[in-house]
Amino acid sequence: MRFSPLLIGLAAACCCAAAQAAGDHTRRLGAELVVMAGDTRRLILHEGGPLERKGLEQRLGGALASLPMLLRRAQGDPAPVAALRASHGRRDWRRLAMQIETLKRRHSFDARGLLGATPTREVLALGASIHGATCAGCHDSPADADTLLPARNLAAQLKSMPREEFAARLWLGVRGDQSTALANPFSEEELAALICRYGNPP
Repeated sequence: MRFSPLLIGLAAACCCAAAQAAGDHTRRLGAELVVMAGDTRRLILHEGGPLERKGLEQRLGGALASLPMLLRRAQGDPAPVAALRASHGRRDWRRLAMQIETLKRRHSFDARGLLGATPTREVLALGASIHGATCAGCHDSPADADTLLPARNLAAQLKSMPREEFAARLWLGVRGDQSTALANPFSEEELAALICRYGNPP
């Protein structure tokens, strides 16, 4: 049986699209696990005020609600999520941290493209431009009051957490409630420029 070049091309395009989608799901899962690990670490260390810690607990609860879907889309096993939810329900943050770490080893987040930019004048200018247009309004003058999901100074945040976690948070987009959540509108190069800018403040 002979196949036309058009059918062969369509089949190849479909395969490429499926592989791209699977890669995106895998990376999203890895990034989500990195952020969950960071939120859990902050709860273990009792960082922030009572409202902020409550916000971290709620955000972890929301992440655990969607984690089975993320795992299935990334061809992972959603079965371990029940144990993570049980630890969250008991507020056993140390146990939850160990469970998330196990999943992170199976589903890593590739942050190399976000963390490998050289801080040239052009890269820093791009990062400064994006920061000024998009981030500065909330993050340059963060509120001192204890809130559920505070907007922190981003340069200070980069210094306070592993670089992989900071990159995962930026790549996933603005982390907030329904009134502030924003899907990531930036390219890999733009996010890398932002990270350069925060690592090399003016």
